[in-house]
Amino acid sequence: MTKKIVLLGAGRSSSYLIKYLYNYRLQLNISLVIISDIQPTFLNDYNDIKFMSIDVNDNDNINSIIKNSFLVVSLLPPGFHFMIAKICSDLGVNMITASYLDNNIKSLEKSFIKNKCFLFMEMGLDPGIDHMSAMKIINDLKKDSQILEFESYTGGLIKDNNKKNPWGYKFTWNPSNLILAGIDNARYIEKGRLKFIPYNNLFKDHKEIIINNKIYEGYPNRDSVKYKKLYGLKNIKTLRRGTLRNKSFCNTWDLIVNIGLTNNKIEIKNSNKMTFFDFFNMNLKAKSLNHLNSVLEKDYNIKPSSDEYKNLKWSGFFSNKILRLEKGFASDFLLEILNDKWCLESTDIDLIIMYHSFIFKKNNNLKKLTSFLKVEGEDNIYTAMSKTVGMPIALLIEQIIIKKYKKPGIHLPFDQEIYLPLLSKMSNLGLVFEEKITSI
Repeated sequence: MTKKIVLLGAGRSSSYLIKYLYNYRLQLNISLVIISDIQPTFLNDYNDIKFMSIDVNDNDNINSIIKNSFLVVSLLPPGFHFMIAKICSDLGVNMITASYLDNNIKSLEKSFIKNKCFLFMEMGLDPGIDHMSAMKIINDLKKDSQILEFESYTGGLIKDNNKKNPWGYKFTWNPSNLILAGIDNARYIEKGRLKFIPYNNLFKDHKEIIINNKIYEGYPNRDSVKYKKLYGLKNIKTLRRGTLRNKSFCNTWDLIVNIGLTNNKIEIKNSNKMTFFDFFNMNLKAKSLNHLNSVLEKDYNIKPSSDEYKNLKWSGFFSNKILRLEKGFASDFLLEILNDKWCLESTDIDLIIMYHSFIFKKNNNLKKLTSFLKVEGEDNIYTAMSKTVGMPIALLIEQIIIKKYKKPGIHLPFDQEIYLPLLSKMSNLGLVFEEKITSI
């Protein structure tokens, strides 16, 4: 009997997932149903896929589609996952998503078990591939070594072209997620001490990460502490998971955060037709661009010759272009401005970089292990981001069907039965980690 796979959301991260499942649909005996508000143009390449434009808030319609499905993949924004997980658990339908597991969704564990279905979460890039690749190294090191420190950073970047784009960054995933990145604060362990970093200081707390002689910046991401138990690192002295960016990104974004441009609580009315400059300046209250330059240099140590200033200028913050949005939060206006320059063009090639660093003791000698993954996209549709988010989900679906996986409940990819075959298959598909061990 053909198994129906329902994919909710067909945005930036879906192209490789859809391509893989489509190419192997006959071998896996599956049919694909895609539900999204807009049909992406790349779906024109696939004849045997059913596309439906349905509002995901339409419970009756969504219920009827999910009801007879084998598995649902949710690539919707995180706020929708609980609703979809509740429907799946009630109906006894399996589910996978790339997003973080939270306490609300955890509360559905008994329902998934009772109705003999499963939910896999954190099955994308970060979280996802980072967990699986880290667990493989951790379990190997534990055989004869003591792990003292572990840091992990992942970044979605743009292939080097500083003249064209000084940030080295564009939107390769949900833009609103980037706008509000870090808003949940961060926690990690450093040298045995618990660190809590509030949102307004998050991007100040970055550190230099040198990979293959290139300098990046890594800032902490969410709650690293909870992974101490999940990774089985009981006596770890440093545990920090973070996001990787190019140099000057963090200082620039720190300014944007601290002058209120990412605020999503207070509504702004654009009754006077603000320019991009007006919006950037609304809390700085400079009288002119020259005055703004003085304020940025004096109060924020951002000089007109700095890379941070180049980032701001390139993004259009000093432009007299009129904002079209009539009202919204500051974060909405910020997104309108960034969309002007930060959307992928057909000539853009994105990069995924993942970096693990372990300090461990073996035979009373301190050593450092680094593990590095670099993936390039093909174009602005089949991106590196889409490949690294979508392929773990596609390969997990393949493995579930072939191995007839039936373990009910809510799962993360920390089981060797799951991550070892997935990492092996990913390696065969070009997602290969380079490892190096050095003495300290």
